[in-house]
Amino acid sequence: MGIIDKTTYTLTCQHCDTKEVSSVLDKGSNWSGSSWQSGTTFELFDTTWNGGQKQEPTLEKATCKKCKNPATFQKQY
Repeated sequence: MGIIDKTTYTLTCQHCDTKEVSSVLDKGSNWSGSSWQSGTTFELFDTTWNGGQKQEPTLEKATCKKCKNPATFQKQY
């Protein structure tokens, strides 16, 4: 089983200048098809995800663990 696709998320807290990058992977093969992870884990941010499996997950909410403020995010394919 290999990686078919990935989406990279960069989370930033504007309040305390915390920044972290992580990727969500779509794994599969020609025989088994595609299967997205249900999200990714960040050490510095609490996150809420929607989707996974057959549907690419989307980041619904991200909060800085240090100062509890909402984070901004960018995603890149």
